[in-house]
Parts: sequence; C-alpha cells; structure tokens
Amino acid sequence: MSLRKFAILAVSATLLSAPAIAEDQTPIVSGEDEFMWNCAECHGFGGRGDGPLAEALVTKPADLTQIAKNNLGVYPADLVFAMISGRQGVMGHQSFQMPRFWQRFQQTEGERGFDKPEVRIKAIVDYLATIQAP
Repeated sequence: MSLRKFAILAVSATLLSAPAIAEDQTPIVSGEDEFMWNCAECHGFGGRGDGPLAEALVTKPADLTQIAKNNLGVYPADLVFAMISGRQGVMGHQSFQMPRFWQRFQQTEGERGFDKPEVRIKAIVDYLATIQAP
C-alpha cells in the first residue's frame, strides 16, 4: 500500500471515529424544536410512536422514550446519532417512511437559520436523552 493511500485511510478512520460535533457547540434551533418539526409527525409529540402519521405507515414508528430501557438502561447517544443520520440501518429508515436526516439536512445547510447536519442531529439526540422513561 502506498504512503498516500495509507494516509488517506488514516485520516478517514480518524474523521469517522471523531465525535459528531464539539461538545461546546450550541445549535441555533433547540433539539426539541428539531424533533417537533422533523420527527413528531410519526414518532408523536411525546416520542411514543403515536404521531398523526403513524397509522398510515407500514412499519410502526419506534417508541423513542424506551431507547435507554431497551439498551440495559444506557442511552446509546452515538448509536442514536448513527440511526437518525442514516449511517446505521434501522427498520423503516431505509424506506420512504423515514428519511436519512443527514441528507435531508445537508440540503438546507448554510441557509439562514440552519445549522450543519451534525449539529441538528446531535440536538435531536440530546433531546431524546431527556425524554427517556425511567
């Protein structure tokens, strides 16, 4: 393997393993607002999978208040980020039902009032952490 190829692979691996955004980066729009605008129509306003469009979907939306409970009491923020962004396959996400939000948010990146996709997704991930059932 050439040194150039090795360097490209090393940089790619570093970027892929890095945190989504800096911990101190504050989004323009709150995670709750992002959730309400992008997720609540299917997942429900409380995140329980009972949104106004839920019954029309082939795959029932997940109850997002149970993420930690379904993961032995641990909220897997990195996995949730990967699922929302489309980097991790999830039943229903790969179909027309659930967009890959990384791609959706990239379309508005740089427009006035819109953060980068990773900031918007991280805001949703952080919000979902606050609605986990005890």
